[in-house]
Amino acid sequence: MNIYQCLMGTRITCTPLCTPNLSKKRESLEFYETDNTRSGADADAHARLQYNGNSRNASWHYTVDDKEAEQSFEHAWRCWAAGSTTGNNQGIQVEVCVNSDGNYQKAMQNTAELVAKIMKDENIPIQNVVQHNHFSGKNCSRNMRDGKVSCSQFITMVKNASDNAQQQKPIIDNNKYRVLTGTYATRQAAENTVDVLKHRFGWVAYNRIRWN
Repeated sequence: MNIYQCLMGTRITCTPLCTPNLSKKRESLEFYETDNTRSGADADAHARLQYNGNSRNASWHYTVDDKEAEQSFEHAWRCWAAGSTTGNNQGIQVEVCVNSDGNYQKAMQNTAELVAKIMKDENIPIQNVVQHNHFSGKNCSRNMRDGKVSCSQFITMVKNASDNAQQQKPIIDNNKYRVLTGTYATRQAAENTVDVLKHRFGWVAYNRIRWN
């Protein structure tokens, strides 16, 4: 699995939702689910949601899907996802994608590999790898709590991944890419597509009129 960086850095104004350069050691690793089942709501979409100015009152370090992991914040940043000050102050937050066009079991395997790597990098013990529910009481991770992949199964996956863990440096891609979605018969149809790209996926999108 590749780990990509789409880091916020100085792109945002510091708020209680994300505070940089904390000296406090990371003591826990917390995993969540995005609860976003829309098709296409993968790791890249959620990373871009944060990168382009997250409309949610939340922030998190990593998003993982069935293909890759995306890192949005360095570990020294305090993010706001745990539902408690203690969890936010001491934890690294990992969101697992549950998009309908993804493979949940593979996403959990990738998450286990990422968690094993972070544990090794930050010297976090396995007993401090916890669900969102641990700090907030919220029904999250929902699919895990429903038994799709149980917590004990996931911890076993993390332990197995730890035995095979290799150091991997995140991939930083500073290239810019343009994606053309198509030609639309009406302006309203084009504007509807732009609205979805902006507000569902956090992309920078605009209409370009083509003259025949």
